[in-house]
Amino acid sequence: MLKFSILLLVLCGFLVFSTGAVWADDLSDLKEQVRALQETINNQQKTIEQLNSKVQAVETKQQAQAAEIKKVPELARAVDAIKEGPAGLMEGASVGGHLKLYMFDASEGVVRGANGEGKDAQHNNISAGIHHLYLYLNKELSDILKLDVAIDNSVSASATPSIGSDIARNSSATSSTSIHTATITALLPKGVELKTGVFNPMFSEEYSKETWWHEQYHQNQGLAYLESWHDSGIELYKNFDFEKVSLPVYVSLLNGNASSKYADNDSSKTLLLHIAPELFHTQLRLLGSVAFGNWGNPDSSFQSVVGFDWKHEKLNITSEYIYRKWDDLVVTGSTKADGKKEGYYARALYNFTPEWVGLVKYSHAENYKTGSSTMLSDNYDTTTVGINYNITPSSTIIGDYSLINGERSNSSASIRANRYTIGWRTTF
Repeated sequence: MLKFSILLLVLCGFLVFSTGAVWADDLSDLKEQVRALQETINNQQKTIEQLNSKVQAVETKQQAQAAEIKKVPELARAVDAIKEGPAGLMEGASVGGHLKLYMFDASEGVVRGANGEGKDAQHNNISAGIHHLYLYLNKELSDILKLDVAIDNSVSASATPSIGSDIARNSSATSSTSIHTATITALLPKGVELKTGVFNPMFSEEYSKETWWHEQYHQNQGLAYLESWHDSGIELYKNFDFEKVSLPVYVSLLNGNASSKYADNDSSKTLLLHIAPELFHTQLRLLGSVAFGNWGNPDSSFQSVVGFDWKHEKLNITSEYIYRKWDDLVVTGSTKADGKKEGYYARALYNFTPEWVGLVKYSHAENYKTGSSTMLSDNYDTTTVGINYNITPSSTIIGDYSLINGERSNSSASIRANRYTIGWRTTF
C-alpha cells in the first residue's frame, strides 16, 4: 500500500510538471507571434505615413499648378474643355453633309466646232458616279456667336455639253477639295446679324440660297455662270417689319475677286445690296440686288438682279433677270474690252403630292468669253423638265431632261444637245 501511494505521488508530480512545461512553451510561442505582429504593424504604419506624405506632396503640387492655370484664362478654358471631354467640345455642334450622285447620265446632240467645221453628231456613254460630297460643321459658340463650315469634295468627268467642246465624257474623273463656306455669324444689337468669312453673297437668291439644288440635278446650261457668285467679305442682315410689308435687307462688302474667293488685293472691292420685300397676307416676294465694284481702280463693275417669287397652294413660280458688266477686261494679250453677262430664267414647280414634284424651267444666258481678238459671248437657251420623288424630306431622287441650244456670238461654234439624268440628292 505504501509502495502504491508513493508511485501515485510520483505519477501526479510528473503530470503536473509536464503540463507546466507545455504551458510555458505555448506562452513563449504566443509572445513571439505577438512580437512579430507588432513589428509588422509598425512597418505598415511607416508605409502608410510615407504614402500620406507623397499624397500631400502631389496635392500641394496640383494646387500650385491650378493656381498658375487660373492666371491664364485661355489655358483655364482649355483645361475645362479637356475635363468635359468630347461631349463638352461638341456641345451645341452639329455635323452633317450633302451627297449628290447620279445613277444615269447621258447626252447626245449635234456640235459645230470652234474652228467653223461642219456639224457633227456626237454622244457620250451612259454613266453613273458622284458629283459632290459636302461635309458640314455648325456650332453655337455662345448665345451671340455661331460657326458654319462646309467642305466641298467635288468630282468632274467633263460631261456637260457646252459650246466649243465635244459631247464626251472623260475616262477618268478629276476630284478637288475646297472650302465652300466658312463663316462666323454674330448677333448684334437691334436684331442685326453680322457674317464674315467665305460664303455665297445674296445676289441671285436661287444660287446664293442653293434652292435649285433641291429641285434640279443639273442647273440649266449657261445659267450657272450667269448667277453664280462665290466670295469672301462681310455681310450685314436685318429684317424690317412694316404694317403691310416685311423687308429683309442684306448689305455686303466683298473682295469681288472673280478668280479667287479667298484672295484680296484690295483692287476689286464690291458693295452689294439685296432686298426681298414680302407683302403680308400674300405669298409674293419681290427680289432685287445691285452691286458696284472695283474701288481704287479706274475700272469698274455694275451688277443687278430683279425678280419675284410667288407661291399659290401647290404651285411655286420664280423668275429673275440678271445683268452683270465689267469694264476693261483683258481679252487676250494687251487687248481689253468690256465684258457682260446677261439673261433670265423662269421656273414653275408643282407639288402633286408630298412625294411627287414636277418642274419646268426655261433660261436664256449670254456670258462673255475672252481668248480671241475681240470680246465674244456664249449664248444659251435651255429648257428643263423634271420629276422628283421625295423618299424623305432630306432624300430625293431627281429625274431631269434638258434641251440645250447654244451659239457663240460670231457663229464660229454652236451646239444642240439633249441630256438625260437620274440623280439622287441626300442631306444627312
